[in-house]
Amino acid sequence: SSSAASDVYKRQVLIAMVILVAAAIGIYFIAVNFNEKKKEKEEAENAKLVLFDFDGDACTKLEINNESGNYVMEYTQANGWMMTNSEDFDANSNTASYICTYMSDLKAEKIIEDTDTGKYGFDDPIKLTVTSNGTPYTLLVGDATPTNENYYVMKENDDNVYLIDYAKGVILHATKDSLKSVYLANFLSTEIESFALWKGGETDENILFSMNKNDDGTWQMDKPYKDNSVYSSDVSEFLNDAIRDEIYSFVAEDCKESEYGKYGFDDPQFVFEMSGSGKHVKVIFGDYTDNENEMYGLFTDTGQVVTFYQNNLSILSYDTMDMMNTAVYTADINDVTEIEVVMPDYTAKLKIDEENEKYTVNDTVIESSQEELTDAFIAFYKSFNNAYFESIQKTDTPSGDAEVSIVYTLSSNVRTKIDYIPVPGEDSNTYWAMKDGEYTGFVVRKKVIANIISMYEDLINAIEESDK
Repeated sequence: SSSAASDVYKRQVLIAMVILVAAAIGIYFIAVNFNEKKKEKEEAENAKLVLFDFDGDACTKLEINNESGNYVMEYTQANGWMMTNSEDFDANSNTASYICTYMSDLKAEKIIEDTDTGKYGFDDPIKLTVTSNGTPYTLLVGDATPTNENYYVMKENDDNVYLIDYAKGVILHATKDSLKSVYLANFLSTEIESFALWKGGETDENILFSMNKNDDGTWQMDKPYKDNSVYSSDVSEFLNDAIRDEIYSFVAEDCKESEYGKYGFDDPQFVFEMSGSGKHVKVIFGDYTDNENEMYGLFTDTGQVVTFYQNNLSILSYDTMDMMNTAVYTADINDVTEIEVVMPDYTAKLKIDEENEKYTVNDTVIESSQEELTDAFIAFYKSFNNAYFESIQKTDTPSGDAEVSIVYTLSSNVRTKIDYIPVPGEDSNTYWAMKDGEYTGFVVRKKVIANIISMYEDLINAIEESDK
């Protein structure tokens, strides 16, 4: 019957659908299994390319064996990376850090299936051993590929030759020069305790400045002037420049004094020296190379001959005046108890009680409530305490009598006398500045003297007006 035929047909369709679904499920599981195996195979292949996987931040030791010898760098929190088996040069901490970082997760791009390792530079490779968390990891670095797209490397106890990224290979191919610090002074700014710069050889007449740090962390100039009134901000700027100025190229090693003439070190253009925290560096700047802006430099402690680009040497642009507060002499009013100012027609005897803002001019007491008189007193004080010199004339020999003299007495009972002696000459309008009877080397304009007298006259007139 037609009903029976319909039932048969439905059963056939159902069976076909079941078969199709079963086939689909089978195909799905086959595909999943295939993909899993493919993924496992890919992961296995990728795993073969992973050369190292360790903590790069935990590296404490780096050993480099290259064509020049064996070099050992060690890291401490206090000193950073230091060369520990050689004093020939300071360590390039950046190179050490890069080597540790690159090796810690180094992955190859390809494995070369060739056992003839000699043709890839492994007859005499560079050997790097990095110690991280107490475990050493060793890499052998061969040549660059002919197209400079990769470097050949090998692992210790592994016969495979691997290709790694060229940029990483350049760093890992650690030559002696790449291990050398490229900085003029391998210091932290906080470590520096003294520094000096000469324009020419190391004589007093050539010295631009010799500076020393005091126990309280402030700076003072020892030469060419004994002065603790220096610009701290300019000192800091100079020190930051000194530790950032960079070497351009390495030329020679172990330069003897007999070879100085070859580079102009026997008649230097500049000499720079810096010390602190057990460190020391002295650099002699000699002749120019064939490039008129490239200058030879000698690190005297190691005998390293290098070159610098003078335009990039910030420290050579500084002069004496850059380090100095250009006031002839400055005393903090909080430290002063008495001052005597002798002028052509006046003598001012001042007493200062800054804590209570009470000032005395001769016999007149100025209270803090007398704002106009207080302002006039401070203006007079600043006229001589902030007297700036016009120029430095070190070769002058002052003579004659002072036109204006200022004697400071500090709370510590230290007395300092400043004298201004007219420079002779019909058209002269300058004065020599003397400190405690010795010539400072400073010359001031006549307007400084005129301002001192003028501010005193304003103070006296203000006192007289207040008495009416």
